Amino acid sequence: MSITMHVDDEPTPGLGPDGRPDPAYAAALGLVPAPTGRRAAAFTLDAAIWLVLAAPTIFGSVVLSTAVLEAGGDVSAVDLGGLAGPLIAIAVGQALTAVFGLIQLISHGLRGVTVGKAAFGIRSVSVVDFGKAGFWRIVLRALVLWLSWVVLLVIGPALMFLSSNWDPERRGRSWLDRVGRCYAVDARHGLDPFDAKAMRHAQRQVASPREQGAAKPPSLASDRPVGEEFLIPSQRSSSGVVSAGGSVETGQWAPPPVGTTAPPVPGVPSPLPPTAAPVPLSPATQTWAPPAHTAPLPPAAPETASVAAPAPTSAPSSSPPATSAPRLVLAFDDGSRLVPAEYGLLGRAPVAAPGERIQLVPLDDPSMLISKVHAEFGADASGVWIADRGSTNGTDLRHPDGRTETLRAGVRTPLGVGSVVTLGGRSFTIVTEPGR
Repeated sequence: MSITMHVDDEPTPGLGPDGRPDPAYAAALGLVPAPTGRRAAAFTLDAAIWLVLAAPTIFGSVVLSTAVLEAGGDVSAVDLGGLAGPLIAIAVGQALTAVFGLIQLISHGLRGVTVGKAAFGIRSVSVVDFGKAGFWRIVLRALVLWLSWVVLLVIGPALMFLSSNWDPERRGRSWLDRVGRCYAVDARHGLDPFDAKAMRHAQRQVASPREQGAAKPPSLASDRPVGEEFLIPSQRSSSGVVSAGGSVETGQWAPPPVGTTAPPVPGVPSPLPPTAAPVPLSPATQTWAPPAHTAPLPPAAPETASVAAPAPTSAPSSSPPATSAPRLVLAFDDGSRLVPAEYGLLGRAPVAAPGERIQLVPLDDPSMLISKVHAEFGADASGVWIADRGSTNGTDLRHPDGRTETLRAGVRTPLGVGSVVTLGGRSFTIVTEPGR
């Protein structure tokens, strides 16, 4: 019997080499420290609710203390029968504050919010993995706060909260946050750590940044200038374009068997048989045109004579190819590019209905977050648009001005130049390239 021990040497995301939380990683995810003003307002709201619930206890304690003072400080001389009301009020107030405090601790430890934090858009998370802080960590934090009040009265809690201004990491973490290993973040103006989908996307973006200066793969466009060969790039792409007439996927092409003819690729002219005279390409229309003039072949010579050379054909026109306005292109995160058709589908394995001729773009996603038919897209006179198809993990859009939104299913949204669309673990950007 053999025992295999696996040692995980991979560094934990968010922790530096010394094992301490890395502020730069949190900032790269989009986490924003909660401002001191709103943190103070959240604490004030929590304290106000506690005081309201403790009002019966305060009232009963005042009445009971007055009765003891009137009895000269002798508690045995106090008529407890006449103080049943204040005693009940004290018990009710204690019960209300105890229940409220327990709810606050549970909610703070497991969901990162108290009533005040929820009202002011603040989330308290673990400083290590940005998940829940943990119930017992929050209990320890509350005990330290209570002890500071017992020892120094109002000065103790004030010092605890003012200590956030002395954080050497400049993240606004107070002494209480350090005791509880917490981090208070602004969920209104930054990433909400409890938004699981947004958090996964942010972590993937940080873990797998795009390579800067990567070599641009050769274009698969079929409308090339005259004389430029159509080459299939050797490197493999993670995305392909499939139409009802065939498939074009970068890096995956094989010549047809001997004696057969390869099916034509839409938009690419088929080569002529090797025995036929070359047919010139019309540069103005980029379509195949018949030769302007072909001299007839001479009559057959005797067997002993050599075979006559074929007559020359007219040379193609030397005028430059016509150009058009820049066109919009989908630039995927793996470097591949796609000129959008009038209508198409994106997904793990999109399919067209029988007889339907549309652009199909299968995407390879190792994170397994892309649905079979994730989104639809197309291009018209006004530009490029996209719509979610009710996918499981949704489709996110970052506009050129930095605004982000999650697309509603079935609603077509126009895409401007610079828009970034994220589908599961894949994304593409709308860019322009010169017209052909």
